[in-house]
Amino acid sequence: MARIKLEPLAQQVVVVAGGSSGIGRETALRLAAAGAKVVVAARNEEGLATLVRQIEDAGGEAVYAVCDVSDRTQVEAVAELAVATFGRINTWVAVAATVVYADFEETTPEEFRRLMEVNFMGQVHGFQVALPHLRRAGSGALVSVGSGETVISMPLNSAYAASKHAVEGMIDALRRELKASGTPVSVTSIKPAAINTPFFTNGRNKMDVKPKGAPPFYDPSVVADCVLFAAAHPVRDLYAGGAAKLMKVTQHLTPRVADAFLAKFGIPLERTDEPAGNADGNLYETSGDARVQGDFSKQALPASPYTWLATHPAVRRLIWVGAAGAVGAKWVGGRAMRRA
Repeated sequence: MARIKLEPLAQQVVVVAGGSSGIGRETALRLAAAGAKVVVAARNEEGLATLVRQIEDAGGEAVYAVCDVSDRTQVEAVAELAVATFGRINTWVAVAATVVYADFEETTPEEFRRLMEVNFMGQVHGFQVALPHLRRAGSGALVSVGSGETVISMPLNSAYAASKHAVEGMIDALRRELKASGTPVSVTSIKPAAINTPFFTNGRNKMDVKPKGAPPFYDPSVVADCVLFAAAHPVRDLYAGGAAKLMKVTQHLTPRVADAFLAKFGIPLERTDEPAGNADGNLYETSGDARVQGDFSKQALPASPYTWLATHPAVRRLIWVGAAGAVGAKWVGGRAMRRA
């Protein structure tokens, strides 16, 4: 396997698919602030235009393309714009996603299909389009922004969870194929916990109240930290928020406990006290919402110590060395005392 060496962010051209709001918008702003040239794509042209102006006003470089990621031709146009404007692509970040809140039996085949087209095929299209460009650049990164529901499914989210599970299966196979062929491209799966973005408010909703993610909520910057780290460091998995890691551990070690807990508390955790708004959501048309923050700012944690350590490996190594030294010193001291 060829060694993967990723360029510093200030020398990269990064495409953010799903960049007009929420995690994608925060990520694009952070990438531009780090010196990357950014190409943002989404369905919301007004949101994209304000994002590019915001980046340029801060001294960064960015362009946008209106794109529904479920349409392969539109995704190809995004890559063509990146190359025509900046000459190459170094990293492709797949963020675009939507959700349907409904019982399994109330989720129509068309809704299942649409979520697969956007959440799953959108990432397939992006990565297939990006790979030839990354090969030409000599290396690069594919970054999938998934969900904690990649590993543990919430009630009322059967279509969404299915699409996220599909993404994980696809990128596992892709990662292994790239390793087998010696292609120096990193593939990272980022699994966020509930993040305070407009995502929940803008999804299709068949409940009688507005939906939300299961707390704790984290600030979108926690996910952006993961994306920036993955764009510059080959890493397999990152969990945005310690709660996402806990979800994985619970699902894999004690799935029956997860079943019992989510059967009892899962649906109440996804319900707000506010009456339902736009039931159709942004499944087929953009909502026009270009906010980074969602409706849960008062509940959102500004940072995640777990994720901070995951994206600061040197500090993590120092902690392990210090802990090992402390254990060793205690063991040596104990032996000395027993000999005395």
